[in-house]
Amino acid sequence: MKVLRERRHARTAVGAVSVVALVLGLLTSRASAASTGQSDAATSKDWTVTVWVARTSTRAGTTIPATVTVDNRTSRRISFSGCPGTIYELILGNAKVPNSPVIATVLCLGKMTPGIHVFHTKVESTYQVCVVRGTPPCGNPPKPSPLPTGTYHTQIVLPDAKPSLPTPRPLTITLTT
Repeated sequence: MKVLRERRHARTAVGAVSVVALVLGLLTSRASAASTGQSDAATSKDWTVTVWVARTSTRAGTTIPATVTVDNRTSRRISFSGCPGTIYELILGNAKVPNSPVIATVLCLGKMTPGIHVFHTKVESTYQVCVVRGTPPCGNPPKPSPLPTGTYHTQIVLPDAKPSLPTPRPLTITLTT
């Protein structure tokens, strides 16, 4: 009886150690995966805007998954202007390659209710415009060219609202070949 009881205790102890090792392994792998992302938040009296990118390095011409979270902390619906597909867009630029956002001239209007709103977007690592005979070239079929390799900073296109939304600080992204 005593031997069976000791074996049970040994099996229980081994099982507990295995569970702890498994949990620690999962936590460690999640922590290392999460550490490659980056975020920044900007806050005002009425708003909090948070930008998160999945990673801070990518191949030129590809995209990086990103999320923009907007918290309308007012007690009312706020009117804004900005067209779907252009607001909450994240593009890259630096001193050598400004790559300014292209803002649509078409006026789109909307309303944002109080509370948290999450917008899934991506960081674009291509030029915003291209030129058929010039720089940057459009390619064939015509499409924006990849940015040159180097270090860039995010630029976010936010909707125009009253009160205005605060802009998070630019995040640093490295483009490789």
